[in-house]
Amino acid sequence: MKLVLAVMFACLPLLAGAQEKMPQDVARFVENAQMCEHFAGEWDENDKARQREITQAIEQSCGAAQRQLKRLRVKYAKQPKLQKVIADNANDAVRSFRK
Repeated sequence: MKLVLAVMFACLPLLAGAQEKMPQDVARFVENAQMCEHFAGEWDENDKARQREITQAIEQSCGAAQRQLKRLRVKYAKQPKLQKVIADNANDAVRSFRK
């Protein structure tokens, strides 16, 4: 779990510029979607403890991003620039997540 938090905090500086230019809820979605895609691409069958961490991170980030996606599409339906940001970050991992 500590590793998951470390990775998330390490990514925050990369998102700082994006967060300044867009609403906080959209920036949070982008962060969750990126973390979702990152962890969905990892798999370690040889390390059961690490796999549990990855699964937990996927459930947390992908689940949050998927819920946010639905809400943000409605909230920003009349704002094309934000709709593009949302659509560009609605990656396969977010759209296909099933708990």
